[in-house]
Amino acid sequence: MAESNLNFAKIVANPTPYGWSQAYSAGKLFAVISLEKEPEVEEKDYLNVVGKEILNTLEQEFFTLETKDLESIKQAVSTTLQKVPQNVSLSFVAGSIVGNVLYLYILGNGKADIKRDGTLGTLLEASDQANDSIKEASGFLQDADVLILQTRKFSEVISDSTLLEFLENSTITDASENLAPLIHEKENPTASAVIVNYKEQTKVEEFAPEEKSQEQVHQEPISQQDQSENKTGYFATENGQPKTTLLTKLSSPFSILKRLRIPSISGLSQPRKVILLIVVVIVILFVGSVFLALQKQGVEKVQSQFASIYPQALKKYEEGQSLMDLNQTLAKDSFQQAKKILNDGKSTLPKDSSQESKVIELLAKIDTALGSSAISQSVNAAGVNLSESPYLLVQTKENALDFTKDDKNTYLVDASELASIVNGQTSSKTLFENDKDWKDVGGIAVYNTNLYLVDKDKNQILKFVNTGSEYQKSNYFSESVTPDFSKAVSIAIDNNVYVLFSDGNVVKYFKGQAQDFSLKGLDKPLSNPIKIYANTDFDNIYVLDKGNSRVVVFDKTGSFKAQYLAGVVKNASDFEVLEADKKVLILNNNKIFQIDLK
Repeated sequence: MAESNLNFAKIVANPTPYGWSQAYSAGKLFAVISLEKEPEVEEKDYLNVVGKEILNTLEQEFFTLETKDLESIKQAVSTTLQKVPQNVSLSFVAGSIVGNVLYLYILGNGKADIKRDGTLGTLLEASDQANDSIKEASGFLQDADVLILQTRKFSEVISDSTLLEFLENSTITDASENLAPLIHEKENPTASAVIVNYKEQTKVEEFAPEEKSQEQVHQEPISQQDQSENKTGYFATENGQPKTTLLTKLSSPFSILKRLRIPSISGLSQPRKVILLIVVVIVILFVGSVFLALQKQGVEKVQSQFASIYPQALKKYEEGQSLMDLNQTLAKDSFQQAKKILNDGKSTLPKDSSQESKVIELLAKIDTALGSSAISQSVNAAGVNLSESPYLLVQTKENALDFTKDDKNTYLVDASELASIVNGQTSSKTLFENDKDWKDVGGIAVYNTNLYLVDKDKNQILKFVNTGSEYQKSNYFSESVTPDFSKAVSIAIDNNVYVLFSDGNVVKYFKGQAQDFSLKGLDKPLSNPIKIYANTDFDNIYVLDKGNSRVVVFDKTGSFKAQYLAGVVKNASDFEVLEADKKVLILNNNKIFQIDLK
């Protein structure tokens, strides 16, 4: 299989509240995406959050594939498709190169071009295609091919002739810099492209895991439905099919010999006995040589797999060690990347092998390093004026089951109603009267002026949609989803929904479905946590952990980042996080205390 080196250049338009685009690359995976929606009352960063969720899902699904081929990657793309809201127009083109085989996919609309030997042609294109439709193609690449993945608007703004003109006799970096002004002057937020320069490498350095792939490559030609798109015939195959090979392993050469029925030789003449003996010897030698060859191949495969995992993880671990005294956050990121590489690849190594032992040994070192790199400190919480937090100030005057806030209002729920109080004012406004709609509340949150209430009695999240004139109630979960909220204590929303439980667990939901999520890396479990907070503008998730007298910080994947130990947390009733100002305000017995974040 040909080894390859990829270079990327990206062109991305400036976003607006109603249009957003991005160009993405990671390893051998690359994509462009644009999202567009009709003007309406939405969170200002709604498309940004949705777009990042789509790209994160694609990355997670792709890099957890054991085998990367046309169908398996298509399945990853199909899973990604579930993250696309119905009210959003999508243009999404994704590509991956495995060996020298290119796999292409288009969701919604988009275009993929290739420049080869001075000419430009279209590999795959989709227009007026529904968001839930996928178009795909695959085929061989040649050295020095240039791929251009484009959103629909980019292909409309930049013609093929213009694209070829800028790519001729210049690097892809120079071409992208020259094309960018043409995109920006049109002020279309959904125009973006990623340009990929493919180069074959004839020599691969030892222990270069980025270039030595452990993947089993099933190389398909362009499928029949897509051959019309490959008008220029850029994908090279042999007799219409890429080469494939199949080896059948033999557990023992003697297993074959046992199946041979060797006739009695007592009645044979001497010459025939000699001939038969020679035949038997030849068979034994042949089978033995096949067995040894397969055994050698197995050893080489394990060594190749190990070389694609261990050196890369070791490099990240050493990077983290060198960053420990400079930037502990960056050091922790390096350690976590190293840990992910090892955990993802560990299952491909033989159990109890020397290679697996080395991986386990390095994992232990990484876990120790992660404990050292995390920010964990006791802090002095200074008392501040109640006016520092209109949100917490309301709680000193109002008696309610739970509170939440946005930039303009504090919202509260009690046994009789949902209400709001404008920041700086004292009078409340009834938003929704309780007519046996809820009984036992497990938390309240606000997202895009809509309110979400955890009903522990009905094991449901009640959604109250702000229509402008009133709030209308609906259920967040369908009848087929039956969560257990008996221990729920708090809820937070950043486009995903996080529910915190009294036992320290956190469950993440998206579009009413539970996601693969957990809190990781804590030195000790949460104990009597009472509040979780996150929003679209925050990089992190914050938990008020009363039992351990601490505020705990996690990133959006659930990985532990920091903890701040303070005695005032032990009797706290709520908190407010001001991430941009790097501080947390704690409400304790009608007093507010401030903790500074690092």
